[in-house]
Amino acid sequence: MKVIALVLVGLLCVSAETQTRSPGQLLVDHINSLILSIRNEQTEHDDIYTVQQRECGDELGFRKKEVQDAVDALTRATEHKGRAQAAHASATADLIRVKTYQQILEDQVEFITTRRNDRAANFNKKVQNINTSLSLIDGAEQIVNEFANASASFIQVTKHFNNMFLQATKAGNAGEYAPLLSVLVELSGDGNVSVDNINRIRQLLNELREKLSAALSQLTDNENTQIEVFQARKNRVQDVITLLVNVQGQLTAYIAQLQATITKEEDIINSATSKRIRNQNLLNYASDMCNAFNTEYNDSTGARRKEVELLTKLRTFVEQRVEEFNQYGGDPTDVFASYAKQGSTQAAEAQFLQLRANLRSRK
Repeated sequence: MKVIALVLVGLLCVSAETQTRSPGQLLVDHINSLILSIRNEQTEHDDIYTVQQRECGDELGFRKKEVQDAVDALTRATEHKGRAQAAHASATADLIRVKTYQQILEDQVEFITTRRNDRAANFNKKVQNINTSLSLIDGAEQIVNEFANASASFIQVTKHFNNMFLQATKAGNAGEYAPLLSVLVELSGDGNVSVDNINRIRQLLNELREKLSAALSQLTDNENTQIEVFQARKNRVQDVITLLVNVQGQLTAYIAQLQATITKEEDIINSATSKRIRNQNLLNYASDMCNAFNTEYNDSTGARRKEVELLTKLRTFVEQRVEEFNQYGGDPTDVFASYAKQGSTQAAEAQFLQLRANLRSRK
């Protein structure tokens, strides 16, 4: 709306209303009406601007809080993820060490079991040799008795004893048979088989049996002791292996829990990042919009203030020349043209007002 144009319209209406008020007075009234209208418009804009400011404050505060909440959540989630990742790495390293310890102990069990089996086989071999030797001793006593009764020849005796010596050599205890071998050599040398010689052979066979029986008993006791030691050691190692297996299960479950925590924190990080970006964009948009409100309000307020100032000057101008305005009932612009022809301050002011009447406008 062009302010000065409205004033001119008011001048056009003066002639139709001269019956009640003079044209100058009507023009002043019309200017006052325009000033009031601008001020009312400013009041309405003030009210709108107040609402806008309140809503901007609420929106900006809300978006800033949302951004800060997202940043806080992002920070916490990043810290939690970092701690979970560190714990995950440590637990994984522990799990590898536990598995390594378990493998070492299982290898140890396998080693001592193999060694125990080897010793058991050696024991059985020694027991077999001793039992074979005892059996040959029993046979030697019988053939010696037959030789004493002349029912067996010396050749049969020497043949049987040769088998005994061969078995003793195989068993590694040939030295035990040396006294018996000496008696047999004497018999083969002089051919005299006396009762004393026979008794000497029997005595040596009994002593040999006792030594072998004692060796067998000692060997058996040692084997039983070794079995007990082996089993106790194996049980201790197996207990540790069982403990390590349980620890592995706990570590595996803990690692899975940590991985779930890491995944959860990553989801929170992604969500918080999206929330921060989204609300930051909305905050920027709201800030731009509120700045636009401020610019519009300030520009409009400034424009209205200048319009009021202009209208106030025009009103003062009209009030000072009311009688002159009353003389013009036809074209209202004649008064401006009249003053424009004068080389005075009033002429310059009239030219200024005419220019503003052509150019000044207000939305």
